[in-house]
Amino acid sequence: MAEVLSLQMTKVAANPEVKLQPSERNGRSRIMFGQVASIAAAIADTIYFGRIPAGARITGAWLNNAAGTASSTLALSLRKSSDKTVISGTITAAAAISSAQKVDGLTGTLTNAGQSYIKPYEVDVVGTIAGAATPASPGQLISVIVDYVID
Repeated sequence: MAEVLSLQMTKVAANPEVKLQPSERNGRSRIMFGQVASIAAAIADTIYFGRIPAGARITGAWLNNAAGTASSTLALSLRKSSDKTVISGTITAAAAISSAQKVDGLTGTLTNAGQSYIKPYEVDVVGTIAGAATPASPGQLISVIVDYVID
């Protein structure tokens, strides 16, 4: 049977002296964890969950939320930390947060379909509420975990 090489092993096969990036080989897996404990967010409100260092490869994302308002959704995206410039695309496409759940968040345009995402600068993970506002009282608990590899 034939052997097929990954993109990384193709680099090494072409030049055994090549050094792969930590995000490609032997890097450390880390997480960014952000939680809002009692949020009453309106449509189009932005929630700043946390920061990911420059050069990190995003490898996973999870949304974990309590029950909220019917038709309420949350999308996760990135912005450049230094000047708050929004990066085109999402980590997580708009996910329904009306029922209590934990969902795989690698559904956005930056991370779905086998794509890999690395930025050369520090980025902020932000969420945007759409569809309907989250409940005002007692609020809605939402946790976000983004897995990444670096150093």
